[in-house]
Amino acid sequence: MSVQRQAEGAGTARLPPRHIQEPPSAKYLLFGAWVLFTEGAMALVFLPVLVFSTKANVPPGDIALFALVGVVCLVGGGLVYVSRPSGWWGALASAVVSAAYLLAVQGLTSSREAYVATVLSSAAVVLLLVGKSAAGDTEALSLASARLPFRLKVALVWAAIFFMLGLFLALSDLDFRFMAENFTYIAKGLEYTILLAVGAILLATFLALLGALGRLSHNPVAYGVSGFYTSFFRGTPLIVQLFLINLALPQIGVNLGRVSVVKFLALSAFVSGLIGLGLNYGAYMTEIFRAGIQSVGHGQAEAADALGMTYPQRMRRVVLPQATRVIIPPTGNEFIAMMKDTALVSFLGAEVAHAELFLRAQLAFSENLTKRLETLLMVAALYWLLTAIFTVFQARIERRMAKGYVRVTAQTAIGGRRSQYLPAPAGDEQGDEQGGAEIAAPPGQPGILPTLEEPRP
Repeated sequence: MSVQRQAEGAGTARLPPRHIQEPPSAKYLLFGAWVLFTEGAMALVFLPVLVFSTKANVPPGDIALFALVGVVCLVGGGLVYVSRPSGWWGALASAVVSAAYLLAVQGLTSSREAYVATVLSSAAVVLLLVGKSAAGDTEALSLASARLPFRLKVALVWAAIFFMLGLFLALSDLDFRFMAENFTYIAKGLEYTILLAVGAILLATFLALLGALGRLSHNPVAYGVSGFYTSFFRGTPLIVQLFLINLALPQIGVNLGRVSVVKFLALSAFVSGLIGLGLNYGAYMTEIFRAGIQSVGHGQAEAADALGMTYPQRMRRVVLPQATRVIIPPTGNEFIAMMKDTALVSFLGAEVAHAELFLRAQLAFSENLTKRLETLLMVAALYWLLTAIFTVFQARIERRMAKGYVRVTAQTAIGGRRSQYLPAPAGDEQGDEQGGAEIAAPPGQPGILPTLEEPRP
């Protein structure tokens, strides 16, 4: 029997056919369990919020019963995974009882709680009824969970979190009219926040490259200057550096009695923030660049020397292109951190026309001090949006730079994914003649198991 047939037989005999063909209703039963878990978690998470946010005194007995509803929902979700059909009946009863109780008492502090619980319980009941045929089949539930894409599960978790946050904000009695009126005014600060971050990261990248080359140099002047630079800017707080650049430097001209020096060193808040952020993050990124350059093997530099390359040619053509793959991920993280630290520039003050996000938020709620929560929530959401957008770009750049260095994932027989190295590219005649490994699959199950073909005579 050939090696390929042996691999195919091993692959198809791992799980009986009945496990591969799980009941279609198993996924609905699984979703019903997840809805019950969500309802129970919400009840227990929001219990302190509901108790402390209401002005009326809530009896301890009502608080205990509300907590018991949350526990019952969690237990009901767990009963779905019991290997007996009685677990399905327990889950169904927990969904009905929890909704019926909250409807009867009209929630702990408001009828809105009863309505939310009713909606979730109704969804759980419908899903449990549709998935009744898979009740007690724990293996089918496990297989249904394994077949669901990982990203779908993550999306469901995020949806549950956003639902809880939305409910919390609804209970906080936010002034949405005030938020709508001031959102455009605050969002105009995005332009200067992005300009500040991009300009500072460009300056930081240039300084980090020079600092890294200085730290790796055998020249005492270059090594000493780069060491002092990284030591000072990593050893002092960023806010102190910003005030030094913006407020302290002009005093040098005042002490010297030179008006021209005062005018030259009197920088605007935007320029001071750009220089301060660039100098500070350049010091931290110096070590990132140094580690990236040192990650390139010594043989690469020796090969470049053997070809007669000069030091600049060796760095530009051989070392730095390979070091970029190691440098980009931490540099992207530094840029995201810098984008959030642009809020510190607001303490320097600026004209309204050149104000970044946080300064505009301060100006917005300074006119109405009772709207601090609404204003700061909008600013936090905008910073979060910026971070999410640039995180996507960073991930794309990392994937592009990592081609040829990462492992791929292959679909397994139970729907999971495992990592493996890719073989030589298809069409490599020399590798095929030598019997090189290639990804093959048993009939009817494409891409499941890697096999080895026997070498042709």
